[in-house]
Amino acid sequence: MPEHTNSLAFAREFSRVEDARIVADSNEIMWDETADFVVVGYGGAGVAAANQARDDGLDVIALDRYEGGGATRMNGGIIYAGGGTHVQSEAGYDDTPEEMYIYLARELKGAVTDETLRQFCETGPETIEWLEKHGVRFKANAYPKKISYPSPQYYLYHSDNSLLKRFRTNKRPSPRGHKVSVNVGNTPVGAGIGIFDPQSNSANQAGVRVLSQCDVRQLVVDRNGKVIGLKARRVPAGTPAHKALVKAQQAMSKWLLIIPSTAPGGQVTTALGKYFGRKAARIEAEHSRDFFVRARKGVCLTSGGFIFNEKMVARYAPAYLKTMQLGTPADDGSGILLGHSAGGHMSEMDQVSAWRFINPPLSWPKGMLVNMQGKRFVDEASYGADLGRETMTPENGGRAWLIINHKLWLEAKDNIKNGNLMAFQKLPAVLSMKFSTKRARTIEDLARKTGIDAAGLQQTLEDYRRAAKGLAPDPFEKASEDMDELAEGVWYAINMNGDNPMNPIFSITVGGLLVDENSGLVMRADGTTIPGLYAAGRTAIGLCTYLYLSGLSAGDCIFSGRRAGRHAATAAAEHDAPSQGKSAVFEKHRAAG
Repeated sequence: MPEHTNSLAFAREFSRVEDARIVADSNEIMWDETADFVVVGYGGAGVAAANQARDDGLDVIALDRYEGGGATRMNGGIIYAGGGTHVQSEAGYDDTPEEMYIYLARELKGAVTDETLRQFCETGPETIEWLEKHGVRFKANAYPKKISYPSPQYYLYHSDNSLLKRFRTNKRPSPRGHKVSVNVGNTPVGAGIGIFDPQSNSANQAGVRVLSQCDVRQLVVDRNGKVIGLKARRVPAGTPAHKALVKAQQAMSKWLLIIPSTAPGGQVTTALGKYFGRKAARIEAEHSRDFFVRARKGVCLTSGGFIFNEKMVARYAPAYLKTMQLGTPADDGSGILLGHSAGGHMSEMDQVSAWRFINPPLSWPKGMLVNMQGKRFVDEASYGADLGRETMTPENGGRAWLIINHKLWLEAKDNIKNGNLMAFQKLPAVLSMKFSTKRARTIEDLARKTGIDAAGLQQTLEDYRRAAKGLAPDPFEKASEDMDELAEGVWYAINMNGDNPMNPIFSITVGGLLVDENSGLVMRADGTTIPGLYAAGRTAIGLCTYLYLSGLSAGDCIFSGRRAGRHAATAAAEHDAPSQGKSAVFEKHRAAG
């Protein structure tokens, strides 16, 4: 068996996962269930992996900590895809894989190899058609301008930075945010049911067996290092204890996700959520039973990241403890730690995608986003993950203020009132303007009230005005039409701190298990792969590890989930170390681990 450190002693304080069980013979275990392919975590990546494996003829079992869907089911229903999808064509855009590749290669900072990125771009049209085969629906109504999320009548939009000056070419940029067609009202929350539910229904019809309320605790590994199954704990279905468990889990999720934990009243709802979480844990401790699942072709870990595991966040990314977790309580890192228990290499564990959206109101991005030294640090018209990431850097420490004048203030109020905004866009803007804003007659007084360095702010304002007038280039390549000249008058500073209770930054973890990009097999630190063990979605290193774009996580979940399912269906019993494993990308991720 290859050498690896499979002890999880370092993680006992924040993990239920046990060390991998090594057996000399698979018959040592009395298996309760057997399948070709076993999926752990049934969200966006898990359901794609299950459907692809089933398409390719494998018998599939999927296990989920709760009832399925994960963070995908509660998201905005956006899938980042392009390269000439039929949706883009019907909307009047002629995107190509090469144009998509050139754009993403600049944005993703080498998170994956060039070959993998090209494959993602080239397979975009086929991915949309595959999703449609499994019941997902799209429409071609395109929104042409920059916005965080379009109103309900639009289903295709620029969910990235392609409209910004620094990415402009001679060709009109193509929108790549494909919003699924589903009716959830005037809100993005829960639109992800349009991604997950149709695929789940398709999987059910194809014979995928789904086991819910399963807490996967341990991988089973043979003496050659191949993962051949797993141990989970489950309260027997149909029992009073199982009904009570489901009820407690649903109440936990409801109260934990109902409002941001940092918002007024958030401490109360969070406490209620944790109360029901403890109740669910007591039911499981008393009534759950071990059961073992045999995997003939492979186990695929797709159980999300670890943003809801406060102890793991404190260990790997402590700066994000006061941001708002985005995901579900199942994002507890268990899948990552399961892979590590079998020798998988964890990498980029400090990488967190943090989102700070300031559009709408439409006038806000025309102002200046500054740190406590009064210096700008980003093009304010950028996608929200750019703003959030730069705000949370050690240099800025999660502290930032948006500086606007009275003209932009009035425009913002008008846009909030008459702009047909969704509640998630309107409410933070209203609360920020009412409760998280400093007002002053002079820029010097504004600096004093906020604690911003006055000299730095004054110099930044002078430089910004020159760039807005076209008299000097902007250091962040911001287009002059995206800037206001910020004439004198009443000044406003709107609190954009990461922990602002009125308008928090939202965060998800994007580090995880290092995988071979040709197969999805989990890799060891020496570049060899672990036979029979796959990872996909936010459990693994992927496209959005360094930069998130709306819909890119869902797109990566589908891409990486299908890769794992496809490879498991065609792979031999043993897997050699991939030649690609020693690439520069591998070395970078190994070093980061």
